[in-house]
Amino acid sequence: MIQGVTAGAVLVILFVWALRRLGHQGDQVWLPRELRRAQLVYAEQLFKAPAPVALMAQVDRGYRNPAGTIVLVELKTRQCDRVYRSDVIELSAQRVAVMAQTGEQVALYAYVVVQGPSGRRVPHRVGLLDVVEVEALILRREAILIGGLSPRCSRTVHLCRGCCFLRRCMDQP
Repeated sequence: MIQGVTAGAVLVILFVWALRRLGHQGDQVWLPRELRRAQLVYAEQLFKAPAPVALMAQVDRGYRNPAGTIVLVELKTRQCDRVYRSDVIELSAQRVAVMAQTGEQVALYAYVVVQGPSGRRVPHRVGLLDVVEVEALILRREAILIGGLSPRCSRTVHLCRGCCFLRRCMDQP
């Protein structure tokens, strides 16, 4: 009788443990496999890099992998399952800001997780720009804003339509 009760208690404990584990994993199923056991260390947090060029970036999520490196994750809701160049630039800026503020090592790759209309989330691994490339983009932007450099037309026409520099581009030969 006692053996039956003990075995039943063990089964109940295992069942409860399995339900909790599945419930916890259900929230992370969309994560890339390498991050499922990583520790979430940053969520919706603002970081600043004061020098050599000022930069502020909001990190969606940052996970510390077993090696101690931070891997960034950007969540996007889109009609189509696609990663854009702007996603890479955004994550690269986040990387520079996190490293500048914390001194921690941040991976030179990140994940863009795209959630489509069905609710399904698909992770995409992307390579990031290094610190020098991010600084060059910031300096180029500043030069365009003060009129010292001309903007280039986008390769994507629909981006041009909403750009504040459209008139300048159209006036160029």
